[in-house]
Amino acid sequence: MVFGKLFGKARKDGAPGSNAYAAWLNSLDPMWRDAVQIISSDSKLDEAFKNVFRHALQNGNLEEARAKLRECLPFMTEGGQARLQSAGQMEHWSSDQQLLDAGIIIPKAKREFIIDKMRLGRLPVDGPEEDDLGIMLWFQGEGHLLTVAPTGAGKGQRFILHNLLTYEGPVVVLDPKGENYRETAWRRSHFGQVFKWSPFEADSDCYNPLDRVNSWDEARLLAELLIVPQSKEPFWDNAAKDLLTGLIFYVLRTREPSRRNMREVCRLLAGSKSDMAAMIETLQNDGDERLRELGNVLEGQSEALSASIGTTLRTQLEIWRSEGVVNTTSTSTPDFSADRILDSDNSELVYAARGGAIPGCYERDDGQLERGLAASVYLVIPPEKIGSYRSVLRVILGQLLSGAIEHRGVIEAENAEIDDLPIDYPRWPITFFFDELPQLGYMRLIEDAVAITRSYGIRLWLFTQDLAQLKEVYPKWESLIANCRSQVFFRPNDLGTAEHIAMRLGRRKDIWGGDDWVATPQQLMGPDFREDCVIFQDGLSVRARMFNPLYADQNAQTAMGSLKASYGTDVLRAQRPDVPPPEPEPEEDETFATGDNGGAGLAASQKEPSPDGETDDLSDDPEYQAELAALQARMRARKADTTIKPSESSAKSSDADKRPPTPPDFDN
Repeated sequence: MVFGKLFGKARKDGAPGSNAYAAWLNSLDPMWRDAVQIISSDSKLDEAFKNVFRHALQNGNLEEARAKLRECLPFMTEGGQARLQSAGQMEHWSSDQQLLDAGIIIPKAKREFIIDKMRLGRLPVDGPEEDDLGIMLWFQGEGHLLTVAPTGAGKGQRFILHNLLTYEGPVVVLDPKGENYRETAWRRSHFGQVFKWSPFEADSDCYNPLDRVNSWDEARLLAELLIVPQSKEPFWDNAAKDLLTGLIFYVLRTREPSRRNMREVCRLLAGSKSDMAAMIETLQNDGDERLRELGNVLEGQSEALSASIGTTLRTQLEIWRSEGVVNTTSTSTPDFSADRILDSDNSELVYAARGGAIPGCYERDDGQLERGLAASVYLVIPPEKIGSYRSVLRVILGQLLSGAIEHRGVIEAENAEIDDLPIDYPRWPITFFFDELPQLGYMRLIEDAVAITRSYGIRLWLFTQDLAQLKEVYPKWESLIANCRSQVFFRPNDLGTAEHIAMRLGRRKDIWGGDDWVATPQQLMGPDFREDCVIFQDGLSVRARMFNPLYADQNAQTAMGSLKASYGTDVLRAQRPDVPPPEPEPEEDETFATGDNGGAGLAASQKEPSPDGETDDLSDDPEYQAELAALQARMRARKADTTIKPSESSAKSSDADKRPPTPPDFDN
């Protein structure tokens, strides 16, 4: 019979607390089981009514049971009323077994061996905080993550900081407030070298984008990153990118090493008409076909068009003329590049795998810490400055990501040639934390990366305040979301995002015989979900309890105190390279020199104005030429010293066949 199937063969004489009652309760549909427990525990309802309600259910009289619930609802406690309305709701979330099968729950015994895991939250259950399976929820394996939460909700304190303190793989972090560096750089230094690009601080590392350009295609990518799309008509943006690509390549082909930087590109844009004419002539005579084509295009442009494109570029690149940016982008800190970071990290992974060990930092027999080789990059910028500095941030983040994609293939090919390297050796991806992603403007590279890099050993964790913000910047925002394997939503404060979550969760049968949302938009925006997040991952819907903010997490604070006491808080940083003084602005009549190889020569033979305004010709002065040659030699030597540096040795102590006990973790 239908009711027998729904409610089981209940014994009418079963009293609460008896074995028969417990068996009957367990046989009920989860929604009605919740209702019985809610009614039974409500302090405002008398026992007579509770017995009448249970009796109706035991008889299988569903409509009578609903009628009794309607009668009692006004007399229940407020908490009881709210719980009754959502009775059975938890059954529509993924079960513990489903989470275990999907690898979102990882048994404690296996956690140490899964080195690419990242923390998402906890199951909201009563009782001990850890059972024999562990209730921590994790992300592991290939794929990317997206977190959507408003400003001030705790994206950094609850997600980014916790993972930076525990994840031992290489990371690149957009750090809008500098909080991530302040709170975690000491710990990341245990995992490997730390880089910090912060144009407002004297100890900033340096990153010269032109050091990463070796081809026309790389110059084009740099131009795309430099130009934040502004116009609805793509012609203007594309024209600006075309010109900028040529200027970048031109600087690399015609400037001595100390002037191969963005400051020199900006100088060209600020040049006079005679400067531009000289540059066009140099381009047209160059040995590279693309530069000759660019020279012809520039010559054929009308003066008005050239002026418009030039104005667009000067406006977009204005930030590259600021003192802080010039000082931190005119040269590069040793090893501050994607290929060097990945090479160093890979050497550690391969060494550990060949020795049957787990990579990462560990405590040696003498009690000292053996640091890892997984580097960390922090890009620190005040939140109110992101808009004006977005061009620089886009370039550094974009080049690191593009470089990682390209070099990861090289590494995989090299590793395939190592005979004794296990096929499934433990490895972790380089992870990019893109906090406040939409503020960087549209980046085609991001769309491409989430679509194609699942198996490239590259992981992106994107953060945005709401879906409307993402939609405004990325026209294909739905595709961007769909390509993120794990999507985390919490504390939405706009109806659009809340409705999106509710629609994803779907509807369920309610206790009154109708249907309702698994979670309504109002519930998602209200106190019921204040400490919870909704996770969509691998086809599962998870309601998880978020971690406490790091500053309020006593267990994490205790663990950090122990680590600091044992291993210190020094941050391993590379020596900052000498920054050459800014070149003077070009004079009105400065011209661009042409090398004897069709325009590809260095511009060291540029004519400098004499004090009386006349231009001296020093090309025939042997003393001047000798001094110039010596200067060029010194500059080449300094360039070599600041860009080539062997990776840290990956050798561990010879007696470490197995990984010694690890430092304390933040697990409870």
